Amino acid sequence: MRATLSFSKSLALLVVILLCSGPLLNCECSEPDRFGPPQLQVDATVLQFDDVAVGYAQTRILLVSNLGGSGLLLEQVAVANAAGPFSVLGVDGPDGMQAIPDFVAPAETIRLVVQYDPATEDAVDHDALQLLTNDPDECNPEDLTENPCEILLTGTGAPPEAILDVVCLDDEKCPPPNDTPVCQVMMDQATNSQPERLSLNFCEVTKGYSRSLRARLRNTGNIPLSMTGFEFFTIVGDGGFALLAPEEKDIEIAPGGDQILEIIYAPSAEGTDNVGIDTITNTDIDDAGLPVGEFTVRMLAYSAEADISVYPSHIPFEGVMQGETVTEDITVTNTGTGTLSVTEIEITGGSADGEFSLESMAPFTVSGIETATISVIYHPQDALRDDGSVIIRSNDPDENPVVITLGADVRPDLEVNPEDTVRFVGIAPGGSGAEDVVLRNVGYAELTITDIVIDPALNPGNPPVFALADLPPGFPASPLVLPPAASHTFTVSFLDNMNLADEVGQIEITHDSPSDSVPYRIILKSEGTPANLPPVAIIDPPVQTVQGLAEINLDGSSSFDPDDGDVITRYQWSFLFLPQDAQGNQSQSTLSTETGTQTSFVPDIAGTYIVRLVVYDLLNVASQPIDSEISVNP
Repeated sequence: MRATLSFSKSLALLVVILLCSGPLLNCECSEPDRFGPPQLQVDATVLQFDDVAVGYAQTRILLVSNLGGSGLLLEQVAVANAAGPFSVLGVDGPDGMQAIPDFVAPAETIRLVVQYDPATEDAVDHDALQLLTNDPDECNPEDLTENPCEILLTGTGAPPEAILDVVCLDDEKCPPPNDTPVCQVMMDQATNSQPERLSLNFCEVTKGYSRSLRARLRNTGNIPLSMTGFEFFTIVGDGGFALLAPEEKDIEIAPGGDQILEIIYAPSAEGTDNVGIDTITNTDIDDAGLPVGEFTVRMLAYSAEADISVYPSHIPFEGVMQGETVTEDITVTNTGTGTLSVTEIEITGGSADGEFSLESMAPFTVSGIETATISVIYHPQDALRDDGSVIIRSNDPDENPVVITLGADVRPDLEVNPEDTVRFVGIAPGGSGAEDVVLRNVGYAELTITDIVIDPALNPGNPPVFALADLPPGFPASPLVLPPAASHTFTVSFLDNMNLADEVGQIEITHDSPSDSVPYRIILKSEGTPANLPPVAIIDPPVQTVQGLAEINLDGSSSFDPDDGDVITRYQWSFLFLPQDAQGNQSQSTLSTETGTQTSFVPDIAGTYIVRLVVYDLLNVASQPIDSEISVNP
């Protein structure tokens, strides 16, 4: 980046200005402002970068224009903090990125490219882009109405995340009796936060005609969204569907970008046609721990068909003891218009043969809007964990097979009290406290706990403020085994660090309960334990002007500490600036004291003297420095 014009270009520009500035030269300067001064204009005084992922820098375009009548010199185009996350890449030109020019001609605009690359996911950054030019108006960052010489830069970091958003571009409905939208976006049932399926209903299309439906795929995240698998995985009927867009099997959508998905249906014969596309995306795992990296497109040319719906999708068989027999029902509903044919029912799982079974495995049919029942029997024969499934195969065109998961509570189950947070409330500064944590096995098999630790990365202070006590003898070399209904209590202690406020830690419990997260995490939190605040330095007077070389007196006794019971223990005075005489000799004035509540000095030459005061509290914490400026006139 060039900060100033070269001498030759500056001289050339000066010659151009002089040629049309005097009456002796024959210049036809018909426009009044044609040779007026340069005038800087920008299209924004703030460039904001929100939620930028680490490693995925984002850029913004700043339009820099010259509204004046002579060349605008770009003397400096730079970010104030050159080592920070903001930078100027150059100028966006017709042939790509170009170097910043030395000047901008009258009525010309350049596209300045500014980049933000955060260092961390939780970064909050502020800086300024400085534009120093030959605009004759004052460069005042507080008032940019005349000369916008400083552009505020703000940016925040965020975890890298690709987020898929799907928007239907067709809002019609199929004619009665179907009366369903031609385009519908279904969100995932667990969190309702990610599009899981796009349903395109082409209704009835006459042979020899065609119809296309479209949707927009957007990336509302901060990293590129990759989608792979844009191809039909199955075709029923005469195969009248075609994928028009995207044209590639694998695509990538930039943050804030979009991609049109377009399907055309042109049947060559009568009948029902269905097709589907399963794509894999790089979207993340949701808060419930469920994968959201699959997006499905289903297409239907309408005719009478079955639509299976089952309830529940999971049977936990809670509270079943070993040797008992329990039966639970699965309700099968046909929500379609055609007859649902259940052709096969399969049951799997169980730690021993026969623990899961069905009253009947015979095929059956269900008319439209009717229901049927499948009875599942659970007979646990041991204390091992049991998981299984019921698999239902039918003539449903898009949900086949349907899987109902089975589980059982003949297994350990960890209960923790308090459940998620151990609180230390109102501990005096430097004080201590202790709280009990109870571990209980509320399951139906032995619970084994192999480790209980405080995460060292989440235990502030030196030494750490949180500690554990009353763990079992020999633990963790000898694991803690809790039979059903048994419990164990251990203690968490807290020793306040006066330099920290509202400390937070985390306990991790490693166990074999399949019903709980591993490790089980408990937050440790102190509340109402403020950190020591720094004292505040005050100089009286902060500014003064005197005549002659008389003694100057300064008073720091109004300095104070905002903490209850804390006081000022030390004063530190010093000269921040001393004037020089006409011969370049610096003042030799000295302070009467550097450590008292008050100090004084006798100026030996006229000029500006700046005296600085820093005060310290009982913990030797320093205040922000405060300065007093004294102007001594002859």
